[in-house]
Amino acid sequence: MRKCEYFKGSAALCLVIVGMLVWSNTVDAFGSFQGASLVTKRNQKVVPKTTKVGVPEEQFTFLIKDFKIDHQGENNNLNITISYRYKTNLSNAEYPDFTVIAKQIETLLTSYPNEEDYWEIVNKKITLVVLEKYSAITKITSQIQVSPSPNTHYLRSSIVTRDRATTRVHSRSTPAVR
Repeated sequence: MRKCEYFKGSAALCLVIVGMLVWSNTVDAFGSFQGASLVTKRNQKVVPKTTKVGVPEEQFTFLIKDFKIDHQGENNNLNITISYRYKTNLSNAEYPDFTVIAKQIETLLTSYPNEEDYWEIVNKKITLVVLEKYSAITKITSQIQVSPSPNTHYLRSSIVTRDRATTRVHSRSTPAVR
């Protein structure tokens, strides 16, 4: 009788182990359909997935931190976050250097012609200038965060998103914002 109970316990344990292995292989097989590669069990080499995957959407973000500017009659401290999306299938040579874009934004702000413009207007100009200059960029979002100052005790922010399709339509119907 003891041998029979031992056998039943061993058989149950074997069934549990076999069940776990079958489940594990099923999960691995399902995971290979979902993931980017398939791992073979025998030699553990990664085999590229043969199904066609969509073209990646590329974005880039940078921050201009603690940029000092005199605007609207007071000294302001800005944090400017710039995010943009690239057109698809860029060649290596087409990627713009973000440091050049950052310097152009800083130059625009330093020499901004209308001291009284609201931050929203300034921000729209930033997005327009970047899209007009860089054909590799299809969409841009600019967030200007203005720190509290002695005259304006509020933290404030302007967010502008502009895409190339909207810019083309907009520039046909009205002159560009200067």
